Formats: sequence, structure tokens, C-alpha cells
Amino acid sequence: MLHHLRESGTPLTVADIAGFVGLHPNTTRFHLDGLTRAGLVRRTLEQRSEPGRRKVLYQAVPGRGDQYRALAATLVKHFAGPLTDRVDRAQAAGRAWGDELRAAWLGIAGPQESIDRLVQCMADLGYQPAFVAEPDPTVVLRACPFRDLAVEAPSVVCQLHLGLANGLLGPDQPWRATGIVPFATPSTCLLHVAKAAVDEDGTGGPDAATEQAPQG
Repeated sequence: MLHHLRESGTPLTVADIAGFVGLHPNTTRFHLDGLTRAGLVRRTLEQRSEPGRRKVLYQAVPGRGDQYRALAATLVKHFAGPLTDRVDRAQAAGRAWGDELRAAWLGIAGPQESIDRLVQCMADLGYQPAFVAEPDPTVVLRACPFRDLAVEAPSVVCQLHLGLANGLLGPDQPWRATGIVPFATPSTCLLHVAKAAVDEDGTGGPDAATEQAPQG
């Protein structure tokens, strides 16, 4: 969305943006609100002389993307990097992010199979995911918006993605993200997921999936 707004150079409506990216207008509006809060997008009302309700327009704020990337790189390398518990912290931060996205998704799209929600949400975030059931359930991530940072600090960025996946999956259901393999190929990462038996009380049984040792 941000790339499209930057390329267009002009204010666009939610309908215009949703049509270009292929998302529902409500989902598009949710992401635009996030970009607006981050200071990357400006929201205005159209100027018109005719009577009637004015449309809400969105326009990219010029020159901010590189600044936010530099801030993210600084936080990853100089704050998270030296921490001995950075893996746990990164997973916790990612899970909190995923929890927020899942809550918003449920408010827009309603109940959905958790693995489908994971794939769709990560697609909306730009990871180009594909679920592969055999031989082991895996979500193949074919594009990472944070690839440059992940190369520099996989123990932070990639583990944040593992936490993000578990936040998107949510509690009280059998699917869990159990591990991540950064750069399994030059262009893909592998997010391993597992479905465990769920007891009547909603907890995992003796064969419940547990997170693997962090990789990266």
C-alpha cells in the first residue's frame, strides 16, 4: 500500500487502494490507519464545492521510509542485539504484535481457521506465504519486508517473526508455530507449524506441540 501511494504521488481513496492491492476495503482501512499512526501516510478530506459527504483520502508522507528503517536497524543492533535474552524478548514482542493483528482481523473478518488466518495475515503484511502440508506442515515465506535487517540480526528479527506467527494463530486452538529456518534458500524462509491434540479442557495433550529451540 505504501509503495503504491508513493508511486501514485496523489491522494487516493480507500476504494482506489483496495482495488489495487486486492484487499477488502475494511482490511485496507485497517492497514492505512496503522501507516497513518506510524507517520508514513497522511489522511485528508477531499476538497469539493458540491454538496455531499467528502471522501477520505490517503497520501504517502515523503521521505520518511528511510528514517523509519534506520530507526528499526538501530533498535535491533544497538538495543536488542546485546541482550542475552534477546530471543525470548523478540518472540514476546512478535507475539504481542500478532495478538493485536489477530484481534483486529477477528473484528473485520470474523472467525476463521487459525492456519488460514495466519497465512492471510502474513500475506497482507507482504511475506507472500504459502502453506505446505507435506511432509511436515510448513508456511513458506517467499518475501520478507525486513530481509536486510534479518540478515544482520536473525536472532532478533526472525525470532520476532516466530512470535508474530503464534500471536496470529492465537490461544485455545491446536496450531502452534514451532520453529523458523531463516534463508532456507536464498529467497525463502521456512516457518514450521504443528497441530497438537487438544484436551477437553482446551489445553494441549501429552503430544502437544512445543516450540523448538530458537534458530538463527
